[in-house]
Amino acid sequence: MTVPALDQLAHYAFVKGLLAGLPASMTLYEGQVPGEPSFPYVVLRMDTGFEAAERLCGTSNRADFRFTLTSVGITDASARVVAGASRSLVLDVRPVVAARLCTPIRKETSLPIQPDNDVMLPASNLHPMFGVDGYHFVSYAA
Repeated sequence: MTVPALDQLAHYAFVKGLLAGLPASMTLYEGQVPGEPSFPYVVLRMDTGFEAAERLCGTSNRADFRFTLTSVGITDASARVVAGASRSLVLDVRPVVAARLCTPIRKETSLPIQPDNDVMLPASNLHPMFGVDGYHFVSYAA
């Protein structure tokens, strides 16, 4: 049996599309952040999928996807608001990708809100605050 090639871009596009629902006051950055970002913001980083075979024929039919959402704000409270807004958009959603069946997105890891000591905000002389939440879902060939 031939399994269609894994379309990692379609999986990424689905997750990114979920985050389009962020409030207008929050900015979504993909992978990297410009030198002068618009606060508050979320950074989406996603792997390319880890493929494995669960069938006797040995053909890869499963791909595990993991992504992180880094929530950044000027204060601890604003970073928490961003984390809550992004979590509410992705948690428990079942991705829809052509020729694939996906499990719901689950939160897998979380790093505490902390200061970004590499950045100093000139207006306040304080460091922005950030937290990182990790998510996971599995995509099966249909």
